[in-house]
Amino acid sequence: MSENNNTWLCRNCNTLVSADANICPKCNAERPEECDSTESNKVVVMENYANKDAEKKKKYIFREAVLVNAADILLILGIFLSIGALLSPNFIEYNFVNSTLLSIVATVVIFVISLITWALFRTLAEISRMLRTRNEKE
Repeated sequence: MSENNNTWLCRNCNTLVSADANICPKCNAERPEECDSTESNKVVVMENYANKDAEKKKKYIFREAVLVNAADILLILGIFLSIGALLSPNFIEYNFVNSTLLSIVATVVIFVISLITWALFRTLAEISRMLRTRNEKE
């Protein structure tokens, strides 16, 4: 790396700035005091941040976010319906003998179906995200 006395390195954005300028044109940072002397034997390390301006992609795109949110909503709805099925014999009179046993079975069935649905939707969203990232890398 060759040393150039006609420029200085902005510490804020790592841009090489002309020695005549006292302010970085990219980020408006002031020139550091160490750069004022031309007799510096310090090594300047430049890092390339070309990809810094590119936005990092979000973990999920719209269709994946819809699947994740739908899975969460269905799980919460399943939990509320399970609680309602469990408490229903206390508020509604049934004409059969084992209404408590039936409510317990209905609670377990509703909760298991909501958990399976939640897991399937979340898995579909994760598979979609993994396929998308694999296609972007190629």
